[in-house]
Amino acid sequence: MTRIEFFNAVKKKRLEQLSLEELAYAHLSDSNFTETNHGLLTSSLSTVLREIRHVKWQTYGNSFLPLSAAFTVLDQLGYCYENAELTKFGNQNASSIKKSLYYFCGFAENDTDTQTLVALRNSFLHTASGLSKAQYPNQPNHRFVFDPEANDLITYPAQEWDGSFSTLTNAHTTYVNQKKLIAMVEAAVDKARGLLYDNKLVVSLPEGCPEFYYRFLKHHEQ
Repeated sequence: MTRIEFFNAVKKKRLEQLSLEELAYAHLSDSNFTETNHGLLTSSLSTVLREIRHVKWQTYGNSFLPLSAAFTVLDQLGYCYENAELTKFGNQNASSIKKSLYYFCGFAENDTDTQTLVALRNSFLHTASGLSKAQYPNQPNHRFVFDPEANDLITYPAQEWDGSFSTLTNAHTTYVNQKKLIAMVEAAVDKARGLLYDNKLVVSLPEGCPEFYYRFLKHHEQ
């Protein structure tokens, strides 16, 4: 269905009549709201994206706030959607962020960059330190620093950090270009939306439409 077809279909229905794909249309919408037969649907994803765009230029220097929100976007995409053009993600118990990077950002399944971005997210979510120590043998150790002028999304040190604070120096720094990361996340939403219109987006939640609505949408009756 095209965007106009979704718009017309949703506008004619009550909330309880909407399919998963129609709820996905509202969820991925770049509008402030989606009109139904008896009210307006708003999406937490759209709200988060607007907040990112509002604050990112003021906080690109050192703040993790827009990046934290960006990982929330990836989390939602990976929880709700799959890209039907790609082979199904092998580990169904993997995090939603890993699935999102695979389905919508062009990453290989659980590759080095994926592991690094998950480590970045965890380093700020848990301690706000920018440091990530491996919990398992196959995980990397990182000291993260933001560099909005870096040529690449991730710039790895010539020598990996072994995880010991006694050996840690500036030479072990992993640089992340937060501008590129946020742009990648915004493009991931566009990718998912385009797949929906092309009938190539798999929409699936454990408890279907009710879960989708109560987790990610809000209906304002009129």
